[in-house]
Amino acid sequence: MASLKSSSKKGTRITIIGLASNVGLTIAKGAAGWVMNSASLLAEALHSFSDLLSDFVTLYTFKMSRKPADSIYPYGYGKFETVGSVTVSSLLLAGAVGIGWHSFDLLLATLQTAGPLVSDSTATVMAAASTNVAENATPAAATAASSPPHVHGHGGVLDPNAAWFALASVLIKEWLYRATIKVGRSERSEVLMANAWHHRSDAYSSAVALVAIVGSYAGMPVLDPLGGIVVSGMLVKSSVGLLGSSMKELMDKGITPEQLEEITDAITKVKDTELDLINFHSVRGRKQGPFNHIDLVLQVNPTISMEKAYRIEELVRASVKSNCDNIQDILIYLEDVKAAAAAAAAAKKQQDHSHDHDHDHHSH
Repeated sequence: MASLKSSSKKGTRITIIGLASNVGLTIAKGAAGWVMNSASLLAEALHSFSDLLSDFVTLYTFKMSRKPADSIYPYGYGKFETVGSVTVSSLLLAGAVGIGWHSFDLLLATLQTAGPLVSDSTATVMAAASTNVAENATPAAATAASSPPHVHGHGGVLDPNAAWFALASVLIKEWLYRATIKVGRSERSEVLMANAWHHRSDAYSSAVALVAIVGSYAGMPVLDPLGGIVVSGMLVKSSVGLLGSSMKELMDKGITPEQLEEITDAITKVKDTELDLINFHSVRGRKQGPFNHIDLVLQVNPTISMEKAYRIEELVRASVKSNCDNIQDILIYLEDVKAAAAAAAAAKKQQDHSHDHDHDHHSH
């Protein structure tokens, strides 16, 4: 229980740090974009603001998944994290598709332009597309995404110092990615890993904004849509992988062969010392958020008392929990080895009888 609380604190802490960073970046990039006439930074400010949704989903589902089982959720709250991972991965995928779609449109427009190429404001469409898709593409947002690029309302010349704010965003978001993915991997948290990739998507989009600012200032705005397309491809690949993993977990995909082997070894340790534990079989498990749920069958000596059989059951349960990580629940069935042998013999006899009957039928 102590380790569970420690795990929850680590995940909660890094998510709150990410949330606070998004608030700070929203304010800083918004103010800098306005003062320095950078449409890219203004779009990035909106992007950071929309990312708060991902942080809140992560924070809520991560904390809920660590709650102990109760009468409402007798198998625990682990799937809350899985649902959170699906949500965050879907937001990431939607944003990636939006970036790619509009970056491609901008690339075509840029290549068809004969004079000065598309300016820094092109990044507005690209970054706004990511934000709009992630926010369910409301009619107003859809209109904004499809409208022609426009410059800052109060006009003015782009200040190249805006690039420093974009660079700072890249560094902060990349650090958040590395810190969050580290905690997510150590705690086997799909939703933390999905949110980590959300941080990296922001780092990438800020890098594109940086390229857009520098490229616009240097007269090479074509770098903006090209960078957006590359970023989109990388994010689509990552988000699809995370989404697929979470969907498989929702459908109760079994645990890995390595985990099954660990469990088998833990049971074998008890079998080697308890002679009345004759055998075991049907070991299987499924992932429940950050935890694993296991069930198995123990074959015991039919001459022992129920009390002794239950003691063996508890020894097996303790061995599995102490030798294997993240085991939340173990369901154990006790089986009389003689009764099991008799049942197996009867089943084989029935199978042989059916086979002989089919053979006689085909002979006629």
